[in-house]
Amino acid sequence: MNGWLLFQKQNHIVFSRKQFPKISIITPSYNQGQYLEETIKSIIAQEYSNFELIIIDAGSSDNTVEVIRKYESWITYWVSEKDRGQSHAIQKGLEVATGDIINWINSDDIVAPGTFQRIAAEFDLEKYDAICGYCDFFLHDLDHLDLRNMRMGIGATVGDTISLNQINQPSTYFKASVIKQLGIDEQFRYTMDLDLWYRYLLVAGQRKVLLSEGLFSYFRLHDSSKSVAEGEKFHGDVWKVYYNVLYSMQQHEVLLKFASHFIPTFSNFRPTRYAIQVSPAELRAFVRYVAWEGVHYYNSQWDQAAARKCLVLAYHNGQKLNKDVVRQMVKHYVLPTSIAKWFAARSAK
Repeated sequence: MNGWLLFQKQNHIVFSRKQFPKISIITPSYNQGQYLEETIKSIIAQEYSNFELIIIDAGSSDNTVEVIRKYESWITYWVSEKDRGQSHAIQKGLEVATGDIINWINSDDIVAPGTFQRIAAEFDLEKYDAICGYCDFFLHDLDHLDLRNMRMGIGATVGDTISLNQINQPSTYFKASVIKQLGIDEQFRYTMDLDLWYRYLLVAGQRKVLLSEGLFSYFRLHDSSKSVAEGEKFHGDVWKVYYNVLYSMQQHEVLLKFASHFIPTFSNFRPTRYAIQVSPAELRAFVRYVAWEGVHYYNSQWDQAAARKCLVLAYHNGQKLNKDVVRQMVKHYVLPTSIAKWFAARSAK
């Protein structure tokens, strides 16, 4: 199917003929019929003909199916049946998606106008694996923007990026072959997007990630969304991902033990061995970040032996010798030696 390649000329938008890539949108849904219609309308209003919309509903009991049927002629595939949660729904969508580019848009979020055309114009599938645009957050409706211009956090190295923990899934589109190979891990209820992103970075690095200046999505904040209603539970899922990264790097046991403290019901957690193809140097910043956090945690627990091990790991992975580091070194090495000498001297009298 033919399309248009967007470029700038004399401050006017001009188009030239080019093959449109097919864009697949997967929308997992459950009892959000009040928002779903706006999500669907934002997709079909893109003025971009080569797309497919796949809706995977978990057997909603509200008006979701009614809304789906209303727009059925624009929907390539839909199902309404009980599933194992959002991650399972997205994976089901991946299995039927036929596009060249894929993303999932939740049933309460909105695709920004012109997004598909911009992606088609900028996303060279022979050069890049992913394109990351901006996202605006809004409260209930678009008249109440809460946070603007958020984009996927990218640091100097893969380790820096992982440490940032700044995910922006609604505005990040993957090449189909890449996201299908990675798949969605169902053990993550809240951070399946973070897990996907990190698994990608650990294998491919950042050189095939394209940062766009375009606004791609609006992320809705409302009382029944997981981000709001269950926001405190995301922390444990983040540390599951962090644990998997450390575990896959075969890091020191003291760091794994530190990470495990933040994972609820850790005994039920099954660590995953991630494939790693980037160099160890690319990941030093992440080890340094976790180790330095470990120093402060173990200090608070009065576990000085563990804190010292974390301090060494942080220093060996590039922690700068600033006032805080010197203070910790004095605390863990100079003072204990001085106190031990003092006690030895008193005992010898």
